[in-house]
Amino acid sequence: MVIRVGVIGCGAIGSWHARIVAESGRGALVAVCDHNADRAAACAHGAQVFTSEQAFFACPMDAVVIATPESEHLHQLAAAVGAGRHVLVEKPVAPSLREMEAMQALVQDAGICAMAAHVERFEPGSAGLIEAVRQGTPGRVSTIVARRQFSPGGVERFAGISSTLRILAVHDFDLARWVHPAPVDSVFAMAARGAIHERHGLDDHVFTIIRFSDGIVAMVESGWTLPPGYAGFDTPEGWQGAGNNRLEVFGEEGFVSNDMGLRMQPLVAFAGAEGFRAAGIRHQPVVHGRVRGALRAEVDHFLDCCISGETPAVTLEDARRAVALLDAAEASLVSGVPERPVA
Repeated sequence: MVIRVGVIGCGAIGSWHARIVAESGRGALVAVCDHNADRAAACAHGAQVFTSEQAFFACPMDAVVIATPESEHLHQLAAAVGAGRHVLVEKPVAPSLREMEAMQALVQDAGICAMAAHVERFEPGSAGLIEAVRQGTPGRVSTIVARRQFSPGGVERFAGISSTLRILAVHDFDLARWVHPAPVDSVFAMAARGAIHERHGLDDHVFTIIRFSDGIVAMVESGWTLPPGYAGFDTPEGWQGAGNNRLEVFGEEGFVSNDMGLRMQPLVAFAGAEGFRAAGIRHQPVVHGRVRGALRAEVDHFLDCCISGETPAVTLEDARRAVALLDAAEASLVSGVPERPVA
């Protein structure tokens, strides 16, 4: 069985989704949609090209990948579910907990596969860390520490439509809840605001403290504080900027670390007139002309669930928990005090 797939939103991540579906034996890319016709055509791979959402959703297909800004997700998911299509929704799945819960209500009895695209859950390092924690390797857990730092190159495309927490911290909020699914008592966030905030309205750096009901604490650091041009390439294909990223879980008997920065991840380096640069190839490396890695694993898993009817590894309830933390953290940035997220 081959799943006919449409991709709506043909930006940086949507174009990769389209390519992976086109290369997959499990799926057939039948339609792409973007308000920018040239951008849609560039990732069509022979599929029909649409600039009209209405025309796109009228196209015969079995599943839709939603890779637009989060403010568009609710009405696009409603259109997909109304037509009986399976849905894979990019993170953050919703701009607010209210819209997130509305999306859950739409899919509750729809008889479709609804999956959240949290790609870190398909990285071998993340999965290995989770397995070590589940097996009790670090002993009783006390602390979770996550860091996600990037260069500000290209950050202007998020101005006015998202936030540092929603672009970066959403990964680590989801990972923290995956590591430790206990209820959360409070979320306290503090932002450093400098040049990035002045130019683009995005916080330069945000520190978020999450206190779980059993006393475990998670500290999530998210920022655009690496030097401009740090570890970034536009070519060759499959290379994306590398960050200074890490997830660590500390316990009574030791700690488990997933170093996602330059020291430990697959690394390709270049030395030229501008000096030494390195680029990460974590999520979507291209090997022998085909996309591999975590993003491919994520899309393949979604297509497998569409075919088998199994519950996906990352559900909309998982997404809701991350969005609840986002809402609480953003409220804390405004109030200046810890906020209690909705359970």
